[in-house]
Amino acid sequence: MSRTQYIFIDFENVAVSDLSRVSGKPVQVFVIVGTKQKNLPTTLVMFVQAHPEQIRIIQTPVEGRNALDMVLALELGRILSRDPEGYFHIVSKDNDFKSVVRHLHAEDRLVARYGQLSEIPALKTLEERLLSIKAELSDASKGRPTNRKRLENKIRSAFGNVIEPEFVEKIIKDLVRSGILAFTPNDKVEYKMVA
Repeated sequence: MSRTQYIFIDFENVAVSDLSRVSGKPVQVFVIVGTKQKNLPTTLVMFVQAHPEQIRIIQTPVEGRNALDMVLALELGRILSRDPEGYFHIVSKDNDFKSVVRHLHAEDRLVARYGQLSEIPALKTLEERLLSIKAELSDASKGRPTNRKRLENKIRSAFGNVIEPEFVEKIIKDLVRSGILAFTPNDKVEYKMVA
């Protein structure tokens, strides 16, 4: 059974209107709105009508600095207590959530913050995931896998650890064919210069 993805959107900070990426996936979305948000985009309202089991809009009457952020953290905590094995995603450009993420990581919880909905790995298309892997492996400033086993683990992780070994091998062959990397005889990864 796959884990549920819980997405908490700070609507005051990131006005998401297109939730089509979550349709049909094991995803629950919580859109936290403040008192200043009087109107929601029609596309969001239409999605709520079509998928009421996947989305909940929470409007807080509380005003003030970081009020909406505190409500979002509270709602995340409530769901976390019900499903401690879920994946939790905060969609906000507000860096104040770093402390929440760090605190929950210390408790081995699966939580992350993203600046926009499309950055959440579980919502990316196959093509987006492949492009993301290639971009990361082409960037020398990133910590890249040093051997084949670690590279395989990175690829599996990018696909939620639910892909077949044959698909991992196909991606590795594509990375070699693309000139991004090569292997030494003892399976160490050598990264090539990519233009």
